Amino acid sequence: MTWFLSAGGWHPAPVQLFCLPYAGGGATVYRRWQDELGPDVEVLPVQLPGRENRISENPVFKVVDVAHAIAERARGPYAIYGHSMGGRVAFEVVRELRRAGRPLPLRLYVGGARAPHVSAPSHFDGLSRVDDDELLRRLAAGGGLPAGLLDYPELVELLLPLLRADLARVDDYRYTPEEPLPMPIVAFSGRGDDTVYREHSAGWREHTAAGFTLHEIDGGHFFLNERLPDLLAVIRADLTAARTDAATRHHG
Repeated sequence: MTWFLSAGGWHPAPVQLFCLPYAGGGATVYRRWQDELGPDVEVLPVQLPGRENRISENPVFKVVDVAHAIAERARGPYAIYGHSMGGRVAFEVVRELRRAGRPLPLRLYVGGARAPHVSAPSHFDGLSRVDDDELLRRLAAGGGLPAGLLDYPELVELLLPLLRADLARVDDYRYTPEEPLPMPIVAFSGRGDDTVYREHSAGWREHTAAGFTLHEIDGGHFFLNERLPDLLAVIRADLTAARTDAATRHHG
């Protein structure tokens, strides 16, 4: 199983950033991040099964397997970013890493993601249980499909099992309380997001014992595609501060 597209650079960066996609997305969602963040951050998009170069695999995955893949690839200070579905997956991955006694990330970044305990309805709720036409119509209306995709019915047919599996993960998610996480959580909310509202993102503050920040970004639910430089400017600055803090504690 290939969890990462990249074999790693020749010159290791001082910090790694693992990235988890939104429902129906693959590692290429993050293809621009490495160039934007530069050589001080190694960007490692996680390739979940059932998509892109893993399209032939069952798209249903276990959080424990994702956590293991990240733990095996982490080789020093790291952080995790997850968008929408990926935000909650990232949260569960960090909790699994904690249970397993593995090194934890410096930061958990979540974008366009409802806090785990929040069950407020959204456009995308219940989509795993509607017929194909309704699923595609509502996804397209919410900006959850690439432009022009519906013009290629054979591609749509190929992607439907993945979409259904990811949307079922969203629909079936049940939060189980545990101790708050010991690292800061940084959440991002799109000012024009009519799927996940600011207050849904603000709820992440309940899941950390180490500080919470909420940043608002111009754009809708998929602001990571629309306003990438704005998002990465915040992440770059915050990761630099996190590394400095960690180094100070290590030598202190």
